[in-house]
Amino acid sequence: MMKNLCYESTSDCLLKCPYCISNDNGVMKQDHYLEIIDFIGKLLPERLVIGGGEPLMDALLKEKITLIIKKYHEVNEEPYISLSTNAATIITQDKWLFLKNKIQCLDISIPSLNHDIYAQMRGIDLLDQVLINIRKAVNYGLNVRLSIIMTKQNYNELENLLKFASATNVNSVRVGRYFPFRNAYDVKDNYELDETTVIRIIDDINNGKYSNVYSGKIIPPIRTLSMMEGYLNVDFNGMLFVPNAEGKKLIGNVHDIDINALKSSFKDSQSKIFIKYKEK
Repeated sequence: MMKNLCYESTSDCLLKCPYCISNDNGVMKQDHYLEIIDFIGKLLPERLVIGGGEPLMDALLKEKITLIIKKYHEVNEEPYISLSTNAATIITQDKWLFLKNKIQCLDISIPSLNHDIYAQMRGIDLLDQVLINIRKAVNYGLNVRLSIIMTKQNYNELENLLKFASATNVNSVRVGRYFPFRNAYDVKDNYELDETTVIRIIDDINNGKYSNVYSGKIIPPIRTLSMMEGYLNVDFNGMLFVPNAEGKKLIGNVHDIDINALKSSFKDSQSKIFIKYKEK
């Protein structure tokens, strides 16, 4: 089995983040999800991240997840599915219950608890809806992870965000760093932290600075952009790629890729970045 795969299932999103990396997928005109799910069934990643755009706006999300799970069950395997969301949309009870029963992690990205900073980073202020959905996710019993991407605008808010994570009883927190790759490269001067600040944040987390603020699992930022080349992505068109500073390093298409060669080529790079911790 491969370790990591990110499936960017839709281009739909209600936010307008100026540093959005997935805008380089273009706008979805045709959804090749059946071929992509067949590819996922051959690859069987240990950890499948479903993102977007905003996957909770994907009208076919439930069907896609159901088909993916079926692929794993056909070979007596269980998937580990993490849904990566901005949680800014209204979510029906039916969808909450589906997510509770079908996915292993709901990864919610939240850059700030300040409305002005949130609007600056997201292009629109939907923070109140995000906070509602975080609390609902916890109440519905999902395994909730908050993802906080540190930028020039919000890195001083980390402690407050961790206090919020503690107060809402989320299961874990991932502190990411803004990397200037894909479309985000064009606005790096506005968002990218200097390396000294990033290293300080990493060291503070690893040395337990925030252990009295949040007692759950905190995953610190990865140290180098080169590690991103261990992350294999597939977009809604079936194109396989890894992110890099120039945009995308194309690997091929799900229709014509050699699965064994793909697994072999990513074996070492993925082993370096795979987070073995899985939330309970």
